[in-house]
Amino acid sequence: MKNLLMVQTHPIHRRTARLAVIVLFAALLSAVPFHAAFAQTAPALGSAESFAVLSGTAVTCTDSTIAGDVGVYPGTAVTQTNCTINGTIHAEDASAVAAYNDFLSAYDALALKQCDYILSGNLGGFTLTPGVYCFDAAATVTDRLTLDGPADGVWIFKIGTSGTGALTGTNFSVVMSGGGQASNVYWWVAQAATMTTSNFQGTILAGAATTFTGGSLIGRDLAKAAATLTGVTITEAVPFHAAFVQPAPALGSAASFAILGGPAVTCTDSTLTGDVGIFSPVPSGSSVTQINCMINGTIYAGDASAVAAYNDFLSAYNALQELPATSCDQTLTGTLAGVTLTPGVYCFDAAATVTGQLTLDGPANGVWIFKIGTLGTGALTGTNFSVVMSGGGQASNVYWWIADAATMTTSSLQGTILAGAATTITGGSLIGRDLAKAAVTITGATITGCK
Repeated sequence: MKNLLMVQTHPIHRRTARLAVIVLFAALLSAVPFHAAFAQTAPALGSAESFAVLSGTAVTCTDSTIAGDVGVYPGTAVTQTNCTINGTIHAEDASAVAAYNDFLSAYDALALKQCDYILSGNLGGFTLTPGVYCFDAAATVTDRLTLDGPADGVWIFKIGTSGTGALTGTNFSVVMSGGGQASNVYWWVAQAATMTTSNFQGTILAGAATTFTGGSLIGRDLAKAAATLTGVTITEAVPFHAAFVQPAPALGSAASFAILGGPAVTCTDSTLTGDVGIFSPVPSGSSVTQINCMINGTIYAGDASAVAAYNDFLSAYNALQELPATSCDQTLTGTLAGVTLTPGVYCFDAAATVTGQLTLDGPANGVWIFKIGTLGTGALTGTNFSVVMSGGGQASNVYWWIADAATMTTSSLQGTILAGAATTITGGSLIGRDLAKAAVTITGATITGCK
């Protein structure tokens, strides 16, 4: 059994004595209650906020992808070996100087932050609400930590508050819940930070070097010394603003269809709940083919309902395609495994290959829009991929716009697919809609349309 020792240190009602309440966390006591008195404001990162990676001496990136700007100052070296940087490199230029100085200011400000709780032990398996959590010395973390709180909640972790202490994580993952934002999570580290095969979220502010090997970071890697990235995906955390949220696309009469294909729908060993339509009338080379397929709905083959729905689908597809590049709240890379996303517009420049569990956490009226292939081409391919809705979020408010084809294998997808080519679903399930410009092929799957 894993234990987390936590000492509450926040002063209450101006009492000068420290209130020390020791809470021993075990398997049945894993959630820390949130108190408004403990709420913190996010530290001001200034111009450092726009950087995904910022180092004082050197950045070494190998077999990795960085979505965001990269900077180094007062050093100058940025070494790339099979490294893709979807952003601007600032090496000792004015932007790097300003960002690094702003990072130092934020680092010093966090060093003075008062601790709400003193922690010891591993964070894996526990849930923490917003607050300031401190380790007196080094911290070694593994397994899964859930940060549960509202979109404006702020989590600050301080490692080495007694003067020295490094952060070391192996197979460690941070999951956001309840609307919490990776952009509001901060990891102040007195010395070095080392993450191995971990899916990390938040901004690291390290007093020494940082090393990421495998896994991913949604946030920022800010270090006084060298930043070394090997086989990792770094995505800059963009602060959530209501202004970023796009309204749901208008599907019109296509909203009543579970499956809508251009020329053909082929359903084998599957169950479809909802209406099914094809644009072209039978027998003009189009068909709805059923082989041991149960359709709990009406089939529309090239009739007025199908034509109207298909045209409405095309209108929605074109409207999503024409969203300006500035509408993308984040540009994503990687598999999305272990990632939690709040409502917004998320874009892949090219193709996307996804696996593992993606959690969409937000209110019932939250809207998630994913765009795959925003540069013109790109297919969506998923294997053993699952989408989980949390916090009241609805599958009917999730949209997957795809420049080309979509192929899902043994996956549990949620949301409406709007594909520019064919779609193929083999095994697994879809709660949503499958709308495609070309053929739709369903084999051994369960499709449940959204109302």
